[in-house]
Amino acid sequence: MDGRSDLEKGQVDESGSVDRGWIERAFKFNVDLSKAVSPLPSTCCIFKVPEVLRRQKVDAFQPHTVSIGPFHRGTDDAKFKLVENVKLWYLKCLLRRMTSITLDSLIERMKELEREARGCYSDPCNHLDQNDFIRMLMLDGCFLIELFRKAPDERKQDVDDPIFNVPCMLQYLYHDLLLLENQLPWFVLECFYNLIESDNHVPLSTVVINFFRDSVADPSIFSYRKSESTIEILHIVDLIRTSLVQEHIYDEPEDPINISGLPNHLPQRIPSAGTLSEAGVKFRKPKVLEAGSPGCILNITFKDGVFTIPPLVIDEMTDPLFRNLMAYEQCYHSCTHKITSYAVLMDNLIDTAKDVDLLCEKGIVANWLSSEYASKLFNDLYNDTTVIDFVYKGLCRRVREYLHVHRWRNKLRRDYFDTPWSTISFFAAFVLLILTLQTVYTIQQFYHSPN
Repeated sequence: MDGRSDLEKGQVDESGSVDRGWIERAFKFNVDLSKAVSPLPSTCCIFKVPEVLRRQKVDAFQPHTVSIGPFHRGTDDAKFKLVENVKLWYLKCLLRRMTSITLDSLIERMKELEREARGCYSDPCNHLDQNDFIRMLMLDGCFLIELFRKAPDERKQDVDDPIFNVPCMLQYLYHDLLLLENQLPWFVLECFYNLIESDNHVPLSTVVINFFRDSVADPSIFSYRKSESTIEILHIVDLIRTSLVQEHIYDEPEDPINISGLPNHLPQRIPSAGTLSEAGVKFRKPKVLEAGSPGCILNITFKDGVFTIPPLVIDEMTDPLFRNLMAYEQCYHSCTHKITSYAVLMDNLIDTAKDVDLLCEKGIVANWLSSEYASKLFNDLYNDTTVIDFVYKGLCRRVREYLHVHRWRNKLRRDYFDTPWSTISFFAAFVLLILTLQTVYTIQQFYHSPN
Protein backbone atom coordinates (compact mmCIF):
# COMPACT_ATOMS: atom_id res chain seq x y z
CA MET A 1 0.00 0.00 0.00
CA ASP A 2 1.37 3.43 -0.91
CA GLY A 3 -1.21 5.41 1.03
CA ARG A 4 -2.80 7.01 -2.05
CA SER A 5 -6.51 6.89 -2.72
CA ASP A 6 -8.10 5.23 -5.75
CA LEU A 7 -8.97 8.70 -7.03
CA GLU A 8 -5.32 9.78 -6.79
CA LYS A 9 -4.32 6.61 -8.64
CA GLY A 10 -6.83 7.42 -11.39
CA GLN A 11 -8.81 4.23 -10.90
CA VAL A 12 -12.08 5.95 -9.92
CA ASP A 13 -13.60 9.25 -10.90
CA GLU A 14 -14.93 11.90 -8.52
CA SER A 15 -18.32 10.16 -8.23
CA GLY A 16 -16.61 7.00 -6.99
CA SER A 17 -17.25 4.90 -10.10
CA VAL A 18 -14.55 2.73 -11.65
CA ASP A 19 -12.46 4.32 -14.44
CA ARG A 20 -13.24 1.86 -17.29
CA GLY A 21 -10.73 3.56 -19.59
CA TRP A 22 -7.94 2.82 -17.16
CA ILE A 23 -9.05 -0.83 -16.92
CA GLU A 24 -9.08 -1.18 -20.69
CA ARG A 25 -5.61 0.37 -20.97
CA ALA A 26 -4.28 -1.91 -18.23
CA PHE A 27 -5.79 -4.95 -19.94
CA LYS A 28 -4.27 -3.97 -23.28
CA PHE A 29 -0.92 -3.40 -21.58
CA ASN A 30 -1.05 -6.92 -20.11
CA VAL A 31 -1.91 -8.38 -23.51
CA ASP A 32 1.02 -6.51 -25.08
CA LEU A 33 3.35 -7.82 -22.37
CA SER A 34 2.19 -11.40 -22.90
CA LYS A 35 2.92 -11.15 -26.63
CA ALA A 36 6.30 -9.44 -26.25
CA VAL A 37 9.22 -11.28 -27.85
CA SER A 38 12.74 -10.25 -28.74
CA PRO A 39 12.58 -7.86 -31.71
CA LEU A 40 15.91 -9.17 -32.97
CA PRO A 41 16.39 -12.92 -32.35
CA SER A 42 19.82 -14.46 -32.76
CA THR A 43 18.64 -16.17 -35.97
CA CYS A 44 18.50 -12.78 -37.74
CA CYS A 45 21.26 -12.41 -40.31
CA ILE A 46 19.65 -10.18 -42.98
CA PHE A 47 19.16 -6.65 -41.74
CA LYS A 48 17.75 -3.31 -42.69
CA VAL A 49 20.73 -0.96 -42.64
CA PRO A 50 20.54 1.32 -39.56
CA GLU A 51 19.63 4.89 -40.45
CA VAL A 52 22.83 6.20 -38.87
CA LEU A 53 24.80 4.26 -41.52
CA ARG A 54 22.36 4.75 -44.39
CA ARG A 55 22.44 8.54 -44.13
CA GLN A 56 26.15 8.56 -44.97
CA LYS A 57 25.43 7.42 -48.53
CA VAL A 58 21.85 6.32 -49.25
CA ASP A 59 22.58 5.16 -52.79
CA ALA A 60 25.10 2.58 -51.56
CA PHE A 61 22.33 0.59 -49.84
CA GLN A 62 19.46 1.05 -52.31
CA PRO A 63 18.67 -1.43 -55.11
CA HIS A 64 18.29 0.10 -58.57
CA THR A 65 17.05 -2.77 -60.73
CA VAL A 66 16.01 -5.82 -58.74
CA SER A 67 14.38 -6.48 -55.38
CA ILE A 68 15.48 -9.67 -53.64
CA GLY A 69 13.81 -10.67 -50.40
CA PRO A 70 10.99 -8.86 -48.58
CA PHE A 71 12.51 -5.49 -47.61
CA HIS A 72 12.08 -3.74 -50.98
CA ARG A 73 9.27 -5.85 -52.36
CA GLY A 74 6.39 -3.61 -53.45
CA THR A 75 8.24 -0.39 -52.58
CA ASP A 76 8.81 0.75 -56.18
CA ASP A 77 7.08 -1.53 -58.64
CA ALA A 78 7.94 0.62 -61.66
CA LYS A 79 11.68 0.50 -60.98
CA PHE A 80 11.72 -3.28 -60.55
CA LYS A 81 9.06 -4.17 -63.14
CA LEU A 82 11.41 -5.43 -65.86
CA VAL A 83 13.25 -7.89 -63.64
CA GLU A 84 10.02 -8.97 -61.91
CA ASN A 85 8.78 -10.04 -65.33
CA VAL A 86 12.07 -11.81 -65.97
CA LYS A 87 11.61 -13.72 -62.69
CA LEU A 88 8.23 -15.03 -63.83
CA TRP A 89 9.64 -15.96 -67.23
CA TYR A 90 12.63 -17.75 -65.67
CA LEU A 91 10.34 -19.84 -63.45
CA LYS A 92 8.09 -20.68 -66.41
CA CYS A 93 11.11 -21.76 -68.50
CA LEU A 94 12.45 -23.82 -65.60
CA LEU A 95 9.19 -25.73 -65.18
CA ARG A 96 9.08 -26.42 -68.93
CA ARG A 97 12.70 -27.53 -69.05
CA MET A 98 12.67 -29.79 -65.98
CA THR A 99 9.72 -32.14 -65.94
CA SER A 100 10.84 -33.52 -62.58
CA ILE A 101 9.94 -30.19 -60.96
CA THR A 102 6.35 -29.02 -60.69
CA LEU A 103 4.88 -25.81 -59.39
CA ASP A 104 3.06 -27.67 -56.63
CA SER A 105 6.22 -29.43 -55.49
CA LEU A 106 8.07 -26.11 -55.32
CA ILE A 107 5.27 -24.54 -53.30
CA GLU A 108 5.31 -27.42 -50.83
CA ARG A 109 9.09 -27.23 -50.47
CA MET A 110 8.96 -23.47 -49.83
CA LYS A 111 6.22 -23.98 -47.24
CA GLU A 112 8.66 -26.16 -45.32
CA LEU A 113 11.27 -23.37 -45.38
CA GLU A 114 8.99 -20.38 -44.86
CA ARG A 115 9.15 -20.13 -41.07
CA GLU A 116 12.92 -20.59 -40.93
CA ALA A 117 13.39 -18.08 -43.75
CA ARG A 118 11.26 -15.45 -41.99
CA GLY A 119 13.44 -15.87 -38.91
CA CYS A 120 16.48 -14.73 -40.89
CA TYR A 121 15.11 -11.21 -41.39
CA SER A 122 15.40 -8.45 -38.81
CA ASP A 123 11.94 -7.20 -39.82
CA PRO A 124 8.93 -9.52 -39.27
CA CYS A 125 7.76 -8.87 -42.86
CA ASN A 126 4.14 -8.61 -41.78
CA HIS A 127 3.26 -6.96 -45.08
CA LEU A 128 3.66 -10.38 -46.73
CA ASP A 129 1.26 -13.17 -45.78
CA GLN A 130 2.27 -16.82 -46.21
CA ASN A 131 1.26 -16.98 -49.87
CA ASP A 132 3.09 -13.76 -50.77
CA PHE A 133 6.19 -14.80 -48.84
CA ILE A 134 6.31 -18.22 -50.52
CA ARG A 135 5.80 -16.61 -53.94
CA MET A 136 8.73 -14.29 -53.19
CA LEU A 137 11.00 -17.19 -52.18
CA MET A 138 10.13 -19.11 -55.35
CA LEU A 139 10.57 -16.22 -57.80
CA ASP A 140 13.71 -14.78 -56.21
CA GLY A 141 15.38 -18.13 -55.55
CA CYS A 142 14.72 -19.43 -59.07
CA PHE A 143 15.87 -16.14 -60.61
CA LEU A 144 19.20 -16.12 -58.77
CA ILE A 145 20.11 -19.73 -59.49
CA GLU A 146 19.14 -19.39 -63.16
CA LEU A 147 21.20 -16.19 -63.35
CA PHE A 148 24.27 -17.87 -61.85
CA ARG A 149 23.77 -20.87 -64.15
CA LYS A 150 23.45 -18.85 -67.35
CA ALA A 151 26.02 -16.10 -66.80
CA PRO A 152 29.21 -18.10 -67.54
CA ASP A 153 27.74 -20.09 -70.46
CA GLU A 154 26.39 -18.23 -73.50
CA ARG A 155 24.79 -21.44 -74.76
CA LYS A 156 22.35 -21.28 -71.86
CA GLN A 157 21.38 -17.67 -72.53
CA ASP A 158 18.18 -17.01 -74.46
CA VAL A 159 18.41 -14.45 -77.27
CA ASP A 160 15.37 -12.68 -75.79
CA ASP A 161 16.82 -12.47 -72.30
CA PRO A 162 17.20 -8.76 -71.32
CA ILE A 163 19.59 -9.68 -68.51
CA PHE A 164 22.22 -10.64 -71.09
CA ASN A 165 21.28 -8.73 -74.25
CA VAL A 166 21.02 -5.32 -72.52
CA PRO A 167 24.68 -4.39 -71.88
CA CYS A 168 24.17 -2.46 -68.65
CA MET A 169 21.90 -4.96 -66.88
CA LEU A 170 24.55 -7.24 -65.43
CA GLN A 171 26.45 -4.29 -63.99
CA TYR A 172 23.30 -3.08 -62.25
CA LEU A 173 22.65 -6.57 -60.91
CA TYR A 174 26.18 -6.88 -59.51
CA HIS A 175 25.48 -3.79 -57.43
CA ASP A 176 22.01 -4.83 -56.27
CA LEU A 177 22.83 -8.43 -55.36
CA LEU A 178 25.60 -7.35 -52.97
CA LEU A 179 23.32 -5.16 -50.86
CA LEU A 180 22.70 -6.32 -47.29
CA GLU A 181 18.98 -5.57 -47.54
CA ASN A 182 18.66 -7.49 -50.82
CA GLN A 183 19.33 -11.05 -49.70
CA LEU A 184 17.74 -14.49 -49.54
CA PRO A 185 18.80 -17.04 -46.91
CA TRP A 186 21.52 -19.31 -48.26
CA PHE A 187 19.56 -22.49 -47.52
CA VAL A 188 16.81 -21.28 -49.87
CA LEU A 189 19.36 -20.76 -52.66
CA GLU A 190 20.88 -24.18 -52.01
CA CYS A 191 17.43 -25.76 -52.18
CA PHE A 192 16.91 -24.38 -55.70
CA TYR A 193 20.49 -25.14 -56.72
CA ASN A 194 20.17 -28.78 -55.69
CA LEU A 195 16.93 -29.07 -57.66
CA ILE A 196 18.09 -27.26 -60.80
CA GLU A 197 21.75 -28.32 -60.88
CA SER A 198 21.47 -31.78 -59.34
CA ASP A 199 24.16 -33.15 -61.64
CA ASN A 200 26.59 -30.27 -61.00
CA HIS A 201 29.24 -31.21 -58.46
CA VAL A 202 30.60 -27.67 -58.20
CA PRO A 203 29.55 -26.16 -54.83
CA LEU A 204 27.12 -23.27 -55.00
CA SER A 205 29.62 -21.09 -53.12
CA THR A 206 32.13 -21.51 -55.97
CA VAL A 207 29.47 -20.75 -58.59
CA VAL A 208 28.48 -17.53 -56.79
CA ILE A 209 32.08 -16.40 -56.23
CA ASN A 210 32.87 -16.96 -59.92
CA PHE A 211 29.83 -14.87 -60.86
CA PHE A 212 30.91 -11.90 -58.75
CA ARG A 213 34.54 -12.07 -59.87
CA ASP A 214 33.34 -10.46 -63.09
CA SER A 215 31.87 -7.56 -61.11
CA VAL A 216 35.18 -6.08 -59.94
CA ALA A 217 38.31 -4.83 -61.66
CA ASP A 218 40.49 -7.29 -59.74
CA PRO A 219 38.87 -10.76 -59.71
CA SER A 220 41.51 -12.11 -57.32
CA ILE A 221 40.01 -10.10 -54.46
CA PHE A 222 37.42 -12.88 -54.07
CA SER A 223 38.80 -16.28 -53.15
CA TYR A 224 37.10 -19.28 -51.63
CA ARG A 225 38.89 -22.50 -50.77
CA LYS A 226 36.98 -25.66 -51.65
CA SER A 227 38.50 -27.39 -48.64
CA GLU A 228 36.70 -24.86 -46.45
CA SER A 229 33.36 -25.18 -48.22
CA THR A 230 31.89 -26.64 -45.03
CA ILE A 231 31.91 -23.18 -43.46
CA GLU A 232 28.34 -22.14 -42.69
CA ILE A 233 27.14 -19.51 -45.15
CA LEU A 234 24.15 -17.32 -44.31
CA HIS A 235 23.61 -15.39 -47.57
CA ILE A 236 25.56 -13.92 -50.49
CA VAL A 237 26.95 -10.93 -48.58
CA ASP A 238 28.16 -13.31 -45.87
CA LEU A 239 29.87 -15.46 -48.51
CA ILE A 240 31.60 -12.46 -50.09
CA ARG A 241 32.84 -11.27 -46.70
CA THR A 242 34.11 -14.77 -45.89
CA SER A 243 35.97 -14.88 -49.19
CA LEU A 244 37.71 -11.61 -48.27
CA VAL A 245 38.65 -12.40 -44.67
CA GLN A 246 39.10 -16.18 -44.44
CA GLU A 247 42.82 -16.01 -45.27
CA HIS A 248 43.54 -13.13 -42.93
CA ILE A 249 46.61 -13.98 -40.87
CA TYR A 250 46.76 -12.63 -37.35
CA ASP A 251 50.35 -11.57 -36.80
CA GLU A 252 49.54 -8.93 -34.22
CA PRO A 253 50.99 -9.77 -30.77
CA GLU A 254 49.14 -8.44 -27.77
CA ASP A 255 50.19 -4.93 -26.80
CA PRO A 256 52.03 -5.48 -23.49
CA ILE A 257 52.25 -1.76 -22.70
CA ASN A 258 49.37 0.51 -23.55
CA ILE A 259 51.41 3.66 -24.18
CA SER A 260 48.44 5.57 -25.61
CA GLY A 261 46.24 5.29 -22.52
CA LEU A 262 43.31 4.18 -24.73
CA PRO A 263 41.62 0.76 -24.49
CA ASN A 264 43.58 -1.78 -26.51
CA HIS A 265 40.61 -2.82 -28.65
CA LEU A 266 39.99 0.69 -30.02
CA PRO A 267 41.66 1.98 -33.21
CA GLN A 268 44.55 4.37 -32.67
CA ARG A 269 45.58 6.72 -35.44
CA ILE A 270 48.86 6.66 -37.31
CA PRO A 271 50.12 9.29 -39.79
CA SER A 272 49.19 9.23 -43.47
CA ALA A 273 51.27 7.44 -46.11
CA GLY A 274 52.82 10.73 -47.26
CA THR A 275 53.84 11.71 -43.73
CA LEU A 276 55.22 8.25 -43.02
CA SER A 277 57.18 8.31 -46.27
CA GLU A 278 58.79 11.60 -45.26
CA ALA A 279 59.74 9.99 -41.95
CA GLY A 280 61.57 7.21 -43.80
CA VAL A 281 58.87 4.52 -43.91
CA LYS A 282 58.86 2.43 -47.10
CA PHE A 283 55.78 1.05 -48.86
CA ARG A 284 55.63 -2.05 -51.02
CA LYS A 285 53.24 -4.78 -52.08
CA PRO A 286 53.93 -8.44 -51.23
CA LYS A 287 56.73 -9.86 -53.38
CA VAL A 288 55.69 -13.50 -53.38
CA LEU A 289 52.20 -14.87 -52.93
CA GLU A 290 51.34 -18.47 -52.16
CA ALA A 291 50.78 -20.63 -55.22
CA GLY A 292 47.17 -20.44 -56.22
CA SER A 293 46.35 -17.79 -53.60
CA PRO A 294 45.64 -14.19 -54.60
CA GLY A 295 46.56 -12.92 -51.15
CA CYS A 296 44.11 -11.54 -48.62
CA ILE A 297 43.79 -7.75 -48.76
CA LEU A 298 43.67 -7.68 -44.96
CA ASN A 299 47.19 -9.11 -44.59
CA ILE A 300 48.91 -5.77 -44.01
CA THR A 301 52.20 -5.87 -42.10
CA PHE A 302 54.78 -3.41 -40.76
CA LYS A 303 58.33 -4.51 -39.99
CA ASP A 304 61.68 -2.68 -39.86
CA GLY A 305 60.18 0.50 -41.26
CA VAL A 306 58.46 -1.22 -44.20
CA PHE A 307 54.71 -1.33 -44.80
CA THR A 308 53.68 -4.35 -46.89
CA ILE A 309 50.16 -3.89 -48.26
CA PRO A 310 48.36 -6.24 -50.68
CA PRO A 311 47.13 -4.41 -53.80
CA LEU A 312 43.61 -3.00 -54.00
CA VAL A 313 41.77 -1.88 -57.13
CA ILE A 314 39.39 1.04 -56.56
CA ASP A 315 36.44 1.25 -58.95
CA GLU A 316 32.70 2.03 -58.85
CA MET A 317 31.94 -1.18 -56.92
CA THR A 318 34.43 -0.54 -54.11
CA ASP A 319 32.37 1.96 -52.12
CA PRO A 320 28.99 0.12 -52.02
CA LEU A 321 30.71 -3.24 -51.51
CA PHE A 322 32.67 -2.10 -48.46
CA ARG A 323 29.73 -0.15 -47.01
CA ASN A 324 27.42 -3.17 -47.12
CA LEU A 325 30.06 -5.53 -45.74
CA MET A 326 30.70 -3.09 -42.89
CA ALA A 327 26.95 -2.66 -42.26
CA TYR A 328 26.73 -6.46 -41.96
CA GLU A 329 29.60 -6.47 -39.44
CA GLN A 330 27.88 -3.72 -37.46
CA CYS A 331 24.57 -5.62 -37.30
CA TYR A 332 25.35 -9.33 -37.03
CA HIS A 333 26.39 -10.55 -33.60
CA SER A 334 28.83 -13.22 -34.84
CA CYS A 335 30.87 -10.95 -37.14
CA THR A 336 34.30 -9.71 -36.14
CA HIS A 337 35.03 -6.20 -37.37
CA LYS A 338 37.72 -7.15 -39.86
CA ILE A 339 36.46 -5.18 -42.87
CA THR A 340 35.73 -2.20 -40.63
CA SER A 341 39.25 -2.43 -39.19
CA TYR A 342 40.66 -2.45 -42.74
CA ALA A 343 38.64 0.66 -43.60
CA VAL A 344 39.94 2.46 -40.50
CA LEU A 345 43.58 1.63 -41.26
CA MET A 346 43.26 2.65 -44.92
CA ASP A 347 41.67 5.93 -43.84
CA ASN A 348 44.71 6.53 -41.64
CA LEU A 349 47.07 5.92 -44.56
CA ILE A 350 44.99 7.80 -47.16
CA ASP A 351 44.32 11.34 -46.01
CA THR A 352 44.60 13.29 -49.27
CA ALA A 353 44.87 12.67 -53.00
CA LYS A 354 48.68 12.82 -52.65
CA ASP A 355 48.57 9.73 -50.41
CA VAL A 356 46.57 7.91 -53.09
CA ASP A 357 49.14 8.91 -55.71
CA LEU A 358 51.98 7.64 -53.51
CA LEU A 359 50.33 4.24 -53.02
CA CYS A 360 49.58 4.08 -56.75
CA GLU A 361 53.28 4.68 -57.51
CA LYS A 362 54.16 1.74 -55.24
CA GLY A 363 51.68 -0.54 -57.00
CA ILE A 364 49.56 -0.90 -53.86
CA VAL A 365 46.50 0.95 -55.17
CA ALA A 366 45.20 0.68 -58.73
CA ASN A 367 42.80 3.59 -58.99
CA TRP A 368 40.32 3.57 -61.85
CA LEU A 369 38.78 6.79 -60.58
CA SER A 370 40.19 10.18 -59.57
CA SER A 371 42.64 10.47 -56.66
CA GLU A 372 40.26 12.89 -54.96
CA TYR A 373 37.41 10.36 -55.17
CA ALA A 374 39.58 7.56 -53.75
CA SER A 375 40.77 9.67 -50.81
CA LYS A 376 37.22 10.82 -50.00
CA LEU A 377 36.01 7.22 -50.24
CA PHE A 378 38.23 6.09 -47.37
CA ASN A 379 37.85 9.34 -45.40
CA ASP A 380 34.06 8.83 -45.25
CA LEU A 381 33.81 5.04 -45.30
CA TYR A 382 33.70 4.21 -41.60
CA ASN A 383 31.88 7.31 -40.33
CA ASP A 384 29.36 6.45 -37.58
CA THR A 385 30.61 2.87 -37.29
CA THR A 386 31.88 1.13 -34.18
CA VAL A 387 35.12 -0.86 -34.17
CA ILE A 388 35.38 -3.64 -31.61
CA ASP A 389 38.68 -5.52 -31.31
CA PHE A 390 40.57 -3.50 -33.91
CA VAL A 391 42.68 -6.12 -35.69
CA TYR A 392 45.58 -3.77 -36.48
CA LYS A 393 46.27 -2.52 -32.95
CA GLY A 394 49.67 -4.27 -32.82
CA LEU A 395 50.63 -2.91 -36.24
CA CYS A 396 49.73 0.65 -35.25
CA ARG A 397 51.73 0.28 -32.03
CA ARG A 398 54.80 -0.81 -33.99
CA VAL A 399 54.43 2.14 -36.36
CA ARG A 400 54.30 4.60 -33.46
CA GLU A 401 57.30 2.94 -31.79
CA TYR A 402 59.27 3.13 -35.05
CA LEU A 403 58.47 6.82 -35.45
CA HIS A 404 59.45 7.53 -31.85
CA VAL A 405 62.81 5.79 -32.19
CA HIS A 406 63.68 7.15 -35.63
CA ARG A 407 62.36 10.68 -35.30
CA TRP A 408 65.63 12.06 -33.85
CA ARG A 409 67.67 10.21 -36.48
CA ASN A 410 65.58 11.58 -39.35
CA LYS A 411 65.71 15.09 -37.90
CA LEU A 412 69.50 14.86 -37.59
CA ARG A 413 69.80 13.61 -41.18
CA ARG A 414 67.43 16.28 -42.49
CA ASP A 415 69.00 19.19 -40.58
CA TYR A 416 72.69 18.31 -40.80
CA PHE A 417 73.24 15.82 -43.61
CA ASP A 418 70.81 17.01 -46.28
CA THR A 419 73.58 18.26 -48.63
CA PRO A 420 77.33 17.64 -48.95
CA TRP A 421 78.05 21.16 -47.68
CA SER A 422 75.88 20.70 -44.58
CA THR A 423 77.65 17.39 -43.89
CA ILE A 424 81.09 19.04 -44.21
CA SER A 425 79.94 21.90 -41.99
CA PHE A 426 78.68 19.47 -39.35
CA PHE A 427 81.96 17.56 -39.22
CA ALA A 428 83.99 20.79 -39.27
CA ALA A 429 81.99 22.08 -36.31
CA PHE A 430 82.44 18.74 -34.56
CA VAL A 431 86.24 18.82 -35.08
CA LEU A 432 86.36 22.44 -33.92
CA LEU A 433 84.44 21.50 -30.79
CA ILE A 434 86.89 18.68 -30.04
CA LEU A 435 89.89 20.98 -30.55
CA THR A 436 88.33 23.62 -28.34
CA LEU A 437 87.68 21.15 -25.57
CA GLN A 438 91.22 19.85 -25.88
CA THR A 439 92.63 23.38 -25.66
CA VAL A 440 90.55 24.17 -22.57
CA TYR A 441 91.71 20.96 -20.97
CA THR A 442 95.36 21.75 -21.74
CA ILE A 443 95.07 25.25 -20.23
CA GLN A 444 93.42 23.87 -17.12
CA GLN A 445 96.22 21.33 -16.76
CA PHE A 446 98.85 24.10 -17.11
CA TYR A 447 97.37 26.33 -14.40
CA HIS A 448 96.62 23.50 -12.00
CA SER A 449 99.89 21.54 -12.40
CA PRO A 450 102.28 21.61 -9.37
CA ASN A 451 105.22 24.06 -9.65
